[in-house]
Amino acid sequence: AEQRLLRAPGPLAALPDDIMNTAARGRGGTTAKPEYVKESQHGEIPAPRFGHTTTLVGNSRVVLFGGATGDTGRYTITADCFLLEASTDTWTRIRAEEGTGPAARAAHAAACVDIAQMVVYGGATGGGSLSSEQLFLLDIRNEEHAQWMSVPVIGQTPGRRYGHTLVFNKPLLIVFGGNNGEQAECDIWVLDVERQPFQWNEVTVIHTRCPLPRVYHSAEVCRDGPASGMMVVFGGRTSDNRSLKDTWGLRQHRDGRWDWVEAPTKRGSAPEPRFQHSAIFLNSKLLIVGGRGSDVNKPLPTAVYDTETCEWRNLASVHRFRHSCWGMGLLLFSYGGFDHKSPSAPTADLQVLDLDRAIAASMSTAAGQADAAESDGKAPAPAQQSSVPDSAMSLQAPGLHRGSGYQMPESGARPATPPRRPGAPVSHGLRAQSESMSDVRVSGQVYVSLEKDFTHLVKKVAIEELEDEGRKINHANVMANVHTGTATSGVATFVIESLLQPTTWQPEPDPNRFLLHAAEVSQLCDQCMDIIRSQDMVLKLRAPIKVYGDIHGQYLDLMRLFARYKAPTDGDQGDIDSMDYLFLGDFVDRGSFSLETVCLLFALKIRYPTQIHLIRGNHEDPTINAIYGFRDECRRRLNEDTDEPESCWNKFNRVFEWLPIGAVIEDRILCLHGGIGGSINTVKEIEAIERPLHVAQIPQTPDEQQVTDMLWSDPSENDSVQGVTLNETRDPDGTGRIVKFGPDRVADFLKANKPLSMIIRAHECVMDGFERFANGKLITVFSATDYCGHHKNAGALLFVRRDLTIVPKLIYPVERTLNTWDQTNLQQRPPTPPRPVPRQRRLGEDDNEGDW
Repeated sequence: AEQRLLRAPGPLAALPDDIMNTAARGRGGTTAKPEYVKESQHGEIPAPRFGHTTTLVGNSRVVLFGGATGDTGRYTITADCFLLEASTDTWTRIRAEEGTGPAARAAHAAACVDIAQMVVYGGATGGGSLSSEQLFLLDIRNEEHAQWMSVPVIGQTPGRRYGHTLVFNKPLLIVFGGNNGEQAECDIWVLDVERQPFQWNEVTVIHTRCPLPRVYHSAEVCRDGPASGMMVVFGGRTSDNRSLKDTWGLRQHRDGRWDWVEAPTKRGSAPEPRFQHSAIFLNSKLLIVGGRGSDVNKPLPTAVYDTETCEWRNLASVHRFRHSCWGMGLLLFSYGGFDHKSPSAPTADLQVLDLDRAIAASMSTAAGQADAAESDGKAPAPAQQSSVPDSAMSLQAPGLHRGSGYQMPESGARPATPPRRPGAPVSHGLRAQSESMSDVRVSGQVYVSLEKDFTHLVKKVAIEELEDEGRKINHANVMANVHTGTATSGVATFVIESLLQPTTWQPEPDPNRFLLHAAEVSQLCDQCMDIIRSQDMVLKLRAPIKVYGDIHGQYLDLMRLFARYKAPTDGDQGDIDSMDYLFLGDFVDRGSFSLETVCLLFALKIRYPTQIHLIRGNHEDPTINAIYGFRDECRRRLNEDTDEPESCWNKFNRVFEWLPIGAVIEDRILCLHGGIGGSINTVKEIEAIERPLHVAQIPQTPDEQQVTDMLWSDPSENDSVQGVTLNETRDPDGTGRIVKFGPDRVADFLKANKPLSMIIRAHECVMDGFERFANGKLITVFSATDYCGHHKNAGALLFVRRDLTIVPKLIYPVERTLNTWDQTNLQQRPPTPPRPVPRQRRLGEDDNEGDW
């Protein structure tokens, strides 16, 4: 049992074609009003029952265990175990060696931990008695010799209980709630299957706001979308027999702390209170299936909660409670339980619903109702108000800790980003499409901030409504732990406290003054250098993470992005406990506040060395920033002689020469400043570059050309321009040293560096703040708005969710009385023009939707 749990790879993904493509199954009722279909069953069909579990254990195989059979007053609790081949609806009794398996039980919980392996915990045995505290593992990889075994566990356990939930989110088994025989509980217990000896640990949450104690609730792990990594709990019954309808997400922060977040409702109404129901996830949608409320004869609809839009919808009722359900592809299966029409005798019905058809019908119905209300002159029914303000709708799920093993936190320190184990499997959820969770995709919606200045009104718009981005890509090909530095006081803390003021920061009245003296800036550089020198040339990073493009001294834009979309702090408006930040270079030059920008980033790097990541841009080079404004700003505002070897300007550039030049997120996304040009073919070539790195202005060797390509190259004008071509904008003399690279170069690079599937770069002003290239395999991001006061472009950051969905978040230029660009420098050195000028922007209607 120990070895089997240690090898557990995580939730299952692949489904056979005969299940995924069986279009006719589950299509009861009409197109406008779909219903469940009762299917014919074959083989050794189990007796009617309730309080059992059905667990999908791989492909189309489902294990039924336990439950109670019989009729009113004559119920018999069983230890029955059956295997269903769902592609043919054929049952087979699982005959394991006697005396090795769990005793008869009902109201227990089960979870799949590997293909053809599942665990069972808890339950009731009848007569007021509860089953033992043992954890049992069933192995049916060899169906003719199925094995039950007891998993050896040391120390305290969750104890005897029934009506609880058990989920597996590798590497953790998680038990929540239930009744201990005396009262309902709301405790959380975890067991790490990758650490021996096995031991249960009770979790302490960091906030007092949490779900009520409950029994007969549901819980499932979300593996896609903004709530990815959360265990989501719905409903249940309290100790005083009150039914519940609340939805909560349990998340673990990277410092090991846990907390609960209540799901907001932006549209629709939460389902009726219920218990003894079931739940599954279809991608990012939570489905609440069946259950009963105060009226046992009243069937309850299947409810759908979209974690992307925070919206509830209702589907057809399964007319069951104390049943079980599972999902395969786009099909929802329900087995057994009580029918509301005769709630004393359980059923043995196998029911199936086509979710794609049912959800489509519910959306059409909702749209029709809205249209009818509008035509009648009535306003549509308002959505329930969320407990989360619009400005804080991104309570992003940081996911469960994926390090080498679970440890109860002893301090506020988050462990450093762990290296991925070679060949370590990637966890997958049950998906409606065949795409893997490891696939990188761009969200179909972006976030746009609408403001005159510092307000927090943020809306979603379809990506196609951004005039430039909507035409960049063929629609048929669109891709679908806080550790703080040792210093708690000093210059870095002073800089953060003084400068990180997203909604209130204002520049010094005297443009020739700066917050710090030169000696303090020098100290800041020394502290940052100590951290930077210890890091690799190519960083290995984790999601979720926010990626910022060029800032170019536009400190006000940086503050605006922090104000709209949260900042790297541990305060109320921060998310550093659940988020990493990556800045892709070009912190300085062109703008008027390069010192504020680079000093804040250095201070954040010192405070959060494993969460704040800085890589080098082409302006982090003394030859460049000597003529584009940063040197003059240091001389003027720090009152220093920049020719002195120990001047702050020289110290900044010595730190720049040690900055990493690239980063890889979750082994899937390569991030760099410029591009791959014509000379970069593998990530190993980038890793091999030595530091300190002095950039040759006229590259003479292949190594020097590679550096030039990474810092200076751009994608070609569009996807039709292949190969490597001259970059006439940056290399007007036609020397061929600065180039453009085509989509074929991107495709070849990703193919040669699997499992990479995306490149994110900065370096170019793009009108919508971000732009896709190479059929969506490369994204450019630019964070400064109205570049050099000439182009009225948007600024953006890219939020990479834990499921590797990339969500652009935008701000647009605002009118300012203060000119924030260096006009003298601009007259001497006009800005590089942006990529194609967009058509008139169309923002669409405000839908007031939000994320977790």
